[in-house]
Amino acid sequence: MSSHSDEEFNEVIDEIYTWLDQQTFSRPRKNISRDFSNGVFMAEILKKYYPKLVDLHNYSHSNSLTKKIDNWCTLNRKVLSKIDLKISNDVINQLANSHDKTIETVLIKLRSKIIKDCNDERNLLYADSISNDTKTEVESVLDFDEVQNKMIPRSAFLKLRQELQDKNDIINSLNDKISHLESLIKLKDQRIADLSTQIITLDKQDI
Repeated sequence: MSSHSDEEFNEVIDEIYTWLDQQTFSRPRKNISRDFSNGVFMAEILKKYYPKLVDLHNYSHSNSLTKKIDNWCTLNRKVLSKIDLKISNDVINQLANSHDKTIETVLIKLRSKIIKDCNDERNLLYADSISNDTKTEVESVLDFDEVQNKMIPRSAFLKLRQELQDKNDIINSLNDKISHLESLIKLKDQRIADLSTQIITLDKQDI
């Protein structure tokens, strides 16, 4: 893997770590893969952004692999599937077993989804706050030909539109990084498989 790819990988992971530092958890974080392995920290994040979907009483800290998988399966069924972030059984097993970089990949997708949903909610609230006639007024401002006598000040509209564009840019950037990270992980897995094959071959030759 090139140093450039490593830098990109580390950059997006650093963004996730910074985001996690802004969250509140029931216990101190020590090692992200192990911290999230039982699904409780994920449930706590989801509770903040999707409170109606999460009942924290359904999830308890445990070192038992069976309980960890059960927590993740419950999260997957009751929450992740409802926000279009359903994960596979293979990913659940990787999460429960604290596989390196698996939780980071899931969190990248979650953060992108949260930003998108917050963006959509802002659009909805903004639309609901004005009448149909005013909506027409706002749409006409897009042409920039008629900016006087509007019910919504042009400066306010431009500011809001820029904010929405910035959020969309972030979402697009995160989606690109997700695709790139998935490719990097596949390359790593393939490299590990190749090395394992070479080791087995060398062992057979030594016999």
